[in-house]
Amino acid sequence: MDRKKNIFDKMGSLIPGYRGYAERDGRMNCDKLLRVGLSDRLSIVEGVLYDRINQAIKIKDKNQMRSLEDCRKQLNTFNYKVRHAPYGETSFFGDAQIKDEELLQIYLLDLELAEHINELSLNTLDIGVTELISLTNRAQESLQKRNDYIKGFK
Repeated sequence: MDRKKNIFDKMGSLIPGYRGYAERDGRMNCDKLLRVGLSDRLSIVEGVLYDRINQAIKIKDKNQMRSLEDCRKQLNTFNYKVRHAPYGETSFFGDAQIKDEELLQIYLLDLELAEHINELSLNTLDIGVTELISLTNRAQESLQKRNDYIKGFK
């Protein structure tokens, strides 16, 4: 009998090596691992955009080249924000500070961000610049929601 995927299974399938915040001692490390894994995925997307820019250069499509470069710059900035997002303070990850429902909310926000980045990663070759920017914007909004939530614990 197949069981339904829970939030931990979903996160684990999106980020290799990610096991979640199951042990309080490892929360900061897992949080950092998630951030680095998502950032690495965005770096791959940026590489694909470089390839698309080079193709536009070869066919001398300056408008496409500029649009893709603008998209790449936005993605690069977002990647930096993901990689250097607040990992949470020591007090945030301590036993006394966080409650189970708050931890679940962080899981959900992390999952939302990871799913947006995964969607972007899977579609980079197949969609136009407008759609790429839209996917990037949605992912940025997810990161901002997560960062705002964590900042509420400082």
